[in-house]
Amino acid sequence: MTVITDLASLEAVSAVPSGAVFILGHFDGVHLGHRSLFDEARRMIRDRSEDSGSAPAAVVWTLSGLDKGGCLTTEAEKLRLFRRLGADYALSDAFSDIRDLDGESFFRQRIASASPSGLICGYNFTFGRGAAWRAEDLSRMASEAGIPCAVVPPCSVGGEPVSSTGIRKRVLAGDLDGAAQMLGRPYFVSGTVRHGKRIGHTIGFPTLNLRLPPCKVSPPRGVYASVVRWEENGSARLAAGVSNLGSRPTVNGDRDDVTLETNVFADPGDLYGAEITVWLLRFLRPEKKFGSVDGLQEAIALDREEARRAADTLWSRYEDEFYL
Repeated sequence: MTVITDLASLEAVSAVPSGAVFILGHFDGVHLGHRSLFDEARRMIRDRSEDSGSAPAAVVWTLSGLDKGGCLTTEAEKLRLFRRLGADYALSDAFSDIRDLDGESFFRQRIASASPSGLICGYNFTFGRGAAWRAEDLSRMASEAGIPCAVVPPCSVGGEPVSSTGIRKRVLAGDLDGAAQMLGRPYFVSGTVRHGKRIGHTIGFPTLNLRLPPCKVSPPRGVYASVVRWEENGSARLAAGVSNLGSRPTVNGDRDDVTLETNVFADPGDLYGAEITVWLLRFLRPEKKFGSVDGLQEAIALDREEARRAADTLWSRYEDEFYL
């Protein structure tokens, strides 16, 4: 997948092949509603292929610079998900570059200039200065330009429309099962394994330690059943685990020193400095300060067993997602 960020440049726009199918949105979470846009793109591409004998490129247009806090997916995580969903190009437009464009200028400069053969957006898509233009405006502009435009209706789970806002509320409340149903996968955190104080090693439960990105929505502090993905000799490896998100109050007095520490039910080897992904399957209990290290060890042993049971239940449901 080719990533293009300098969309104000004519050279950058010309790198997008003419006749591509554009999928437009912010895509925080890349949830089931967003995936339905990619489903529509595949249908449109299939139709174009039957007509012309060649498949047009799938191009995702999205915004960056909005997630100052509270995002479900970082920019890098979005790109991984776009690639998995089959995007050929990802166009990342800086919000600061387009915030003052009216809807007509945005359409002309950012979309029509690339000569797409089709456009796809969600029912609640907005664009232009003050987000004053909506999906029906995009559809009208596209029609006037002779470009087919599909506006995809809402996707619902349990009678509730899937939305980034709804997922965010569930993650913040620790309802990871509910969030996963709307995301189509468990909530995940990716990052670089960092050195800790090696206390886990001394008590028999070594951990892989991550910091949550500052922009990322943080679920409640506590213990979670999890699955970890890492690379080994160029191949993806997976293992269940138990994760603690918090400041480790039994052995650490600094409540602001928050990390995600995962005890993996396999030997991942030395992963310091490596990129890993941790999927949080289920909230098990709040973080707790124990009266002794022995009490902490006993609690972790019980947490491991509960985490194994949760992983046994949920692994097969989401296994394909763990390889993104």
